[in-house]
Amino acid sequence: MTYEFLLLSVLFLLPGIAIWVARPDLRSLMKRAAVASLPFAATERLFYPTYWTPKFLFDLADRFGFGVEDLLFIVGLSAFSSTAYAVVFRRALVPCAAPGAPRTRPGLRAARTRPGLRAAAARTRPGLRARTRPGLRARTRPGLRAAAARARPGLRAAARPWLRAAAGVALALATAGALLAAGVPVLYAAVVAMIAVTAALVGARRDLLVPGLLGALLSAALYLGLCLVFAALVPGVFERTWRPSVLLPGRTLLGVPVDEILYGLGAGLAATVFPAWAFGLRYAKAPSADRRAG
Repeated sequence: MTYEFLLLSVLFLLPGIAIWVARPDLRSLMKRAAVASLPFAATERLFYPTYWTPKFLFDLADRFGFGVEDLLFIVGLSAFSSTAYAVVFRRALVPCAAPGAPRTRPGLRAARTRPGLRAAAARTRPGLRARTRPGLRARTRPGLRAAAARARPGLRAAARPWLRAAAGVALALATAGALLAAGVPVLYAAVVAMIAVTAALVGARRDLLVPGLLGALLSAALYLGLCLVFAALVPGVFERTWRPSVLLPGRTLLGVPVDEILYGLGAGLAATVFPAWAFGLRYAKAPSADRRAG
């Protein structure tokens, strides 16, 4: 087959499409993971032709250093590696509790506030119209300015997670670059960078350790399965297109280079931990299908 990488990229999109349909609550996570991972598509110039020699559509890799296949592959990989843990163990991502937020039970909070709200409403209704209409226009513009001033910190807070995400991506790329400069082969540099940066994030968020490890194993297993399907569709593709491994010569698992499985392991670890850290989320038990439908 001429365009092996295109076929592999399409195969990697299929699990993400299935998860997108089956778990609408994970779509936001998948979109964030895809956007955060897109810069890594440009690193294809480091892999081609040192690590492998596939043919690209329109020879884009020879012209620009990466191709359409890289974008499809990265989106597909990020989609299933960021959600594998949540799907298999029926977890959902929810916002972390704000520091110092009260932990009052919902029922107690409602019981204490509702009567007070009714009483306050009863006291304000009689004179509400009389007090607000005469000076309403005079007070509107300053009020809008004050509201806009209050909204600006909220906009900055909304942008902060993306700044964290950008910083994390930059750190991973810088780590991989440093390893490459030290003479580490490109694929192993990528895997070590993903694991090292994720380990630092887990140090700050211990609750993400178990999800990260399980997500790594699940992603590696799914990565292996997709590679086996790929090898069945294109017999001999790994022998023809992949370069001999530098650190693990001749080592394969069911005919798939161990290097590729290590890459899937690192990607699963990073994709399970990184979005939760960057966007202030945690894993919680997912609601039942009936509750989601309702």
